[in-house]
Amino acid sequence: MVAFSLVRILLPMALICLCLAPGGVAAMDPVKEADQLLNSPNLDLPRALCALDYYQEALAQARPPQAPILTRLARTCFIIGELTVTSQKHKYFEQGQSYAEMFLKEQPTRVEGRYWLALNLCGQADTGGAMQGRKLLPRIMEELEKALGIDEAYDQAGGHRVLGRIYCEAPAWPFSVGDLEKSQQHLARAVLLFPENSTNRLYLGETLMKLNRPLQARQELERVLYCPQHALMPKGLEEDRQEARRLLERIAVSQEEK
Repeated sequence: MVAFSLVRILLPMALICLCLAPGGVAAMDPVKEADQLLNSPNLDLPRALCALDYYQEALAQARPPQAPILTRLARTCFIIGELTVTSQKHKYFEQGQSYAEMFLKEQPTRVEGRYWLALNLCGQADTGGAMQGRKLLPRIMEELEKALGIDEAYDQAGGHRVLGRIYCEAPAWPFSVGDLEKSQQHLARAVLLFPENSTNRLYLGETLMKLNRPLQARQELERVLYCPQHALMPKGLEEDRQEARRLLERIAVSQEEK
């Protein structure tokens, strides 16, 4: 308990020091500073929170069009939602939704607003329980389909990647939208567009496992181990590789038992 309390005290202090250090919130170009933080190979929660402060400062100073900053804010909120503790996730996903909706009011025909709105809604669905997930799912899928219609390659084929994952994980009809064949189609397209993205291949490998295609699944999962890119954050690359190794072990054990 003492250690936990100490962390709660020191973390905000560390954030304040980081943001007020040379090149911090008072920097001449807060957007550039924030971009550097989010592109850091050591990106973690304190850096992401500091980047959010930079972008919010830039938004307060910006004149229309604000879309480039709003895109960054919606994406950063989603990253923070992924990194932060469970009790704080929903707050940041809702904040990301708000920035994406602001973007859409300014630029309704561009892909960024649709895509980051969908992802922040996905975050809320994951953290809000089954009823919240069922309520949000139709809008999530609608926004992802609209994003694909504008630019299917955005965020390393993110629209295909996320839709493919939804079709893989959701219960099948009549309970929900789950459809492994549709999942395979979207994820194969994601891999075709961005073969070096680790999550594209990881998700395709998992879907192929569920379709009982172990040889194809193994090929995709083995390639995950050599992929150099992750769409969201650097630490995700190693997490994808660890999951790929775990699934490859499952395939090996299954093949031995036959």
